[in-house]
Amino acid sequence: MKNKLFKIAFPCVFALVISAAFIAGCSLSSHAWFADTVKKHYFYPVEDSALEGEDLKEIAGRTLDKYSAYYTAEEYKNLIKSNSGSKSGIGISYAFVEGKGIYISSVIGNSPAYISGLRAGEWIESGSVGGNGSVFGKASDFADFVNSAKEGENINLNSTDGEVYTLSKSEYTASYTYMASNDNAWIYSSAANGGLAITPLYSEIIPELPDGTAYISVSQFYGTAAREFDMLINKFNAEKFTSLILDLRSNGGGYVNVMQDMSYAFSGDTKTLAMLSRNKKGREEKFRSTKVYSDASVLAENTKVYVLANSGTASASEALIGAMICYGRLGYEDIFLSDYSEEYIGWLQSSGQEVKTARSYGKGIMQSTFVNNFTKEALKLTTAQIYWPDEKTCIHDKGVTVEDGCTPVPAQWERTKGDEELKAVIEIIKTRN
Repeated sequence: MKNKLFKIAFPCVFALVISAAFIAGCSLSSHAWFADTVKKHYFYPVEDSALEGEDLKEIAGRTLDKYSAYYTAEEYKNLIKSNSGSKSGIGISYAFVEGKGIYISSVIGNSPAYISGLRAGEWIESGSVGGNGSVFGKASDFADFVNSAKEGENINLNSTDGEVYTLSKSEYTASYTYMASNDNAWIYSSAANGGLAITPLYSEIIPELPDGTAYISVSQFYGTAAREFDMLINKFNAEKFTSLILDLRSNGGGYVNVMQDMSYAFSGDTKTLAMLSRNKKGREEKFRSTKVYSDASVLAENTKVYVLANSGTASASEALIGAMICYGRLGYEDIFLSDYSEEYIGWLQSSGQEVKTARSYGKGIMQSTFVNNFTKEALKLTTAQIYWPDEKTCIHDKGVTVEDGCTPVPAQWERTKGDEELKAVIEIIKTRN
């Protein structure tokens, strides 16, 4: 079974997961294994009676927190494949907004949608496949439209302002980062021998950036994200940039080890703590910075760092922000938080979604995945609370906020075409220098 071709953008799924699975060591029935694993490892108390029933997915849904989940063997196999960066489809997340059309909230790097030029913040009103046109009056219209296309068949998407994007479903390796300056940009595209290769792409430059400043976007902490980031920091140093704008907006997190790898660029020391976890019994586990490849991928001490975050910045992203703060590499005033417009807040409320503005999400708990060695089914459980390297700060249910001294920035929508929010941040930075 292939991965889903696309996904609804809201609500987001946030994760800070230990990437290595824990394997059950003895033969138990699926239900006994499920109940035993929950009672041993789940962070929150659960009554035995709550674990009664036949349908494990139903039990997990009504008993565990929203960050925990039960996976069948097939679901877990596909999840591992997707999180490794191997995907299929067109590579977008979207939502339908009445009176405005299909809103593209994210586009995966190196996906068919990305290669076509489609970017987050675009609005799509209609499309055509095989000569058959469609106008999208609801989310299901768009889902049916994309599902109707065969792999390799051209799909034309028409934006509300006249742009046409041509793409087709295919398998691809996801990229999670890219870097831009005011005169060049570097993305990751498919390499001839497989995997990804760093590629200059002039069309992605950001002319508004001041000289000596580079912008790096990190969309998730999965797949090759750590290796990509390592290479971009290496390139950052080679280009002699002195300021970094790190964009973690709508980055819902991912694997702990990817965050550890990225933290090395800011610590430069594998003995430095990147994160601390405490389980329900108070047992601590320390996660330290990890060198990915070379010392050339450490930022110079005088590098000025800025961070963009929003209500979708969660978990591993918030942990990395905490590490940068604790290392003295980032000040609260240099964290720019999306302050959403009344229009966007109104849409979130009307669609039954949680409204958080001018703050990060606030997820300070960690999940671990346990696999039944005999059935290959899996259970992702919240197992610990996480703390920044100071070993006392936990931002769970709080997030990073303007009350901490962060800088709010008006944001018309989660993302806009042309990224007006980023341009506003750049202008603020210029006035400070």
